[in-house]
Amino acid sequence: MGSDPWGGSEDLWSQAALRLREESHEVSASVAWWPQLHPKVLELQKREVHLFVRKPVQYNLPARIWRKINRQIFAGGGKKEFDWLRRQKPDLVFISQGGTMDGLEWMNFCAREKLPFAAVVHCNTESLWPHDDLGAEMLNAYRAAKKVFFVSRHNLKLLELQLGEKLSNASVVWNPCKVANIKPPAWPKESHLWRMACVARLDLAAKGQDLLFQVLGQRQWRERPIEVNLYGAGKCERTLKKLAAGLQLQNVHFRDHVSDVKAIWEENHLLVLPSRYEGLPLVLVEAMWCARPSLVTDIGGNAELCVDGETGFVAAAPTVNLFDQALERAWNHRHEWQKMGNAARARVEQLIPKDPIGDFCRQLTESAKHNHA
Repeated sequence: MGSDPWGGSEDLWSQAALRLREESHEVSASVAWWPQLHPKVLELQKREVHLFVRKPVQYNLPARIWRKINRQIFAGGGKKEFDWLRRQKPDLVFISQGGTMDGLEWMNFCAREKLPFAAVVHCNTESLWPHDDLGAEMLNAYRAAKKVFFVSRHNLKLLELQLGEKLSNASVVWNPCKVANIKPPAWPKESHLWRMACVARLDLAAKGQDLLFQVLGQRQWRERPIEVNLYGAGKCERTLKKLAAGLQLQNVHFRDHVSDVKAIWEENHLLVLPSRYEGLPLVLVEAMWCARPSLVTDIGGNAELCVDGETGFVAAAPTVNLFDQALERAWNHRHEWQKMGNAARARVEQLIPKDPIGDFCRQLTESAKHNHA
């Protein structure tokens, strides 16, 4: 990631790196520079994963103009991280990208240098449809990969639509989850309040908390005994707090980031996630492992896990009207939430492999072996 020191999309590659290192593979990682590296990055270094920190280069104005004019000259060849990658002489390069285009420069470089590579797409959205030239460049890059991983089937199918072609080297992979296979927390104690948790970074473009706020601003929701707790931090925190104050939402509380997932679900009955785009949100998987039902939008892989009317509720699209309708259905079935939470737990136990990192590592090592063969 380049926008934050760490995020949920980092867990797949970082845990895979540690597992491969335990299996005596030589592992190197290129990570974005931050004034203070995240503790999980430092843990990689401590456990003998060789780190290369990509510190941004500050160019003066004439240099920026020259680089812009000579874009093709500098494409790949003039970057320290690409020189570093050449020196590694890797059996396989793994490119972790938040969206479908974030790692495109790395993929193009590997293809030109004939370095075997695999990539993962953690998120996709219909709002970023590539034009013809960019789509052709992306298609060539994805074709060149040994494997392309997606965290939801929806994201894979959407990219195939965007590129106008099937990806024969693609497969779906599961992200690791902190609360997988543990005993779920007890159902919250009886009280007059029904508590909903919105567990997401405070990012309106992606997570859509403004949709939830607009619904809660309606008269019927002001009068009902509900409490909505927002867990997370992000670049839209001030805007969301102003919006909550402007709508006079007395039942909305900002709880900041909480690292203890079980503690969240000891206090709350229902996950509410009004996302505008997603991959497959870890918070949905965590809520289901903790035996809690969810209310989500039919975005990304949400509906691949959350079954409407059985393990939770699905709004057909991220709009105020449709989200309000789904929340109304959830409210009318609130006395079934505990039963639905148990069904959610049973569903993830059935669908998610016991060791997703082990499965993922096997696919990576097989790709590397296939390259040698």
